Amino acid sequence: MGRAWAALVACAAAAPMAAQPVPDTAVHEYRLGDVVIRGRAQDLDLEGFMQQVKEDTTFLHAFLNLRYWPHAMEGNLAVRNKGEKDRAALFRKGRLLRNGQQAGLRVDSLAESGRLRDGRGEMRYITAELYDDLFWPKGTWRADNTIANYQRASRGSGRIGRYKAELKKFMFNPGQEIAGVPFIGDKLALFDPRMAPLYNFSIDQHFRNGRPCWQFSASAKDSINGKRADGDATVIKRMTTWFDQSSMQVIAREYRMAHASLILDFDISIQVDNTVVNGELVPTFISYDGDWDIPFRMRELVRFWLRMGEWEVE
Repeated sequence: MGRAWAALVACAAAAPMAAQPVPDTAVHEYRLGDVVIRGRAQDLDLEGFMQQVKEDTTFLHAFLNLRYWPHAMEGNLAVRNKGEKDRAALFRKGRLLRNGQQAGLRVDSLAESGRLRDGRGEMRYITAELYDDLFWPKGTWRADNTIANYQRASRGSGRIGRYKAELKKFMFNPGQEIAGVPFIGDKLALFDPRMAPLYNFSIDQHFRNGRPCWQFSASAKDSINGKRADGDATVIKRMTTWFDQSSMQVIAREYRMAHASLILDFDISIQVDNTVVNGELVPTFISYDGDWDIPFRMRELVRFWLRMGEWEVE
């Protein structure tokens, strides 16, 4: 079970978003330590930008706002077989409510089909269990969107609690090493001197969700020094992040992670879109499409998406 949690990342299947490129300008190559960047970076402090990429907390803060500011939400999860036929599905629609410092999620409509749960009513699929835990919490809680308090509270107790905490780091701090994830944790550190030479890095200017952004991309190289790259050497196969040019907030991020071994076998694509409401960065769309397999459990082919709107930010 532990290795299963260590393989999983939560987030869903998605609608394409349009990006509008600015007119072409000369493409340059920049070297910052072990990181070589190709692209268009006029009027950008590259040293400061790279530091921002490594230390960004705006992506995490947007997630924390999901349990803080009132908003409407709907989401659909589908478990399918290899033939793409759904064998279980769960649709929900609800609203986060606030009463002073207390918050809770009200489910207004629900439709469930297939064998999603076991005889005790528990989720049969680890992906569905983590989806519930992250995005459809039960009961009420003290509303808090501060990162320091989140980090203290998310350390987790017991084996499963610790793995959940590590997986949240995996989701909201991609590119950072996570020592507690066996076999792959050290391969997640994109900018580590051992990992940076395995990637192509690029930067460009694009519009995303109606805002002018710096688009920063990392993709695993196909070949290194004229030889075919070892696919097992990297876990993050590609990651693109759109930073708002004026605030450096993460307006969107898309990434794909994959790994194949006897212990862990997964291929996961994630998309997150954010917007700014009254100065606060909040999510508008999250999608996940995952295929992962571990010993002694059923293979899980799961997609889910979530849409958020009607944000009440004061």
